[in-house]
Amino acid sequence: MAVTLLAAAIGVALGPALAAWAERTVREAPVLAAGWWHGGESSASQAAVVSLVTGGLFGTFAYRFGESPTLAAWCWLSATCIVLAVVDLRCRRLPHRITALTTMGGALVFATVAAVEGSWASLGHALLAGAAVFLVMLVVQLLAPSHTGGGDTALYGALAMHLGWFGWTSLVLGLALATGLTALAGLAVLIARKSVAASYPAGPTLIAGALAGILLSG
Repeated sequence: MAVTLLAAAIGVALGPALAAWAERTVREAPVLAAGWWHGGESSASQAAVVSLVTGGLFGTFAYRFGESPTLAAWCWLSATCIVLAVVDLRCRRLPHRITALTTMGGALVFATVAAVEGSWASLGHALLAGAAVFLVMLVVQLLAPSHTGGGDTALYGALAMHLGWFGWTSLVLGLALATGLTALAGLAVLIARKSVAASYPAGPTLIAGALAGILLSG
């Protein structure tokens, strides 16, 4: 319980910094319209929401995995993915540099854990899963560039690497949840806007599904 509360408190404390990071990133790209979720100025309400979500995720992962050394990877994944989700909601972009940081941070934690605990098989699964899914999504992007962007492709690879740490079953489960949730969101947008050409940010639902898959793994 102490670890859970500490992790949640750290997440809440990091919230304003993550909101500011997202705001700086958004200012580098065209935005869509007014409103803090898709293009308006960052505000205290945005920082509060980001703090609550970050604290909730940190606490949930700490409760699920306890004092496991991989907790650092799940918290780092949560923090960077919150920034990605906010940016995607506000300007429909998933910046490669943030996704790269997500991947590199997770890989660093996994490599350290493997070196200390001898979890080389898990590290191999993670790296292979990330690379394989990235390549598959790259092919999909090349075949259907209007439906899948480079940011989505990179995010799929990053999420797959983290899911792959638990093995192939968890990878399939997490990707199924991520893709299924995104498909449902797309269907809802299509029905609401009555247009097959309607676009929407896929990042938040991909992230939510993958995080759910991680929590169900292990």
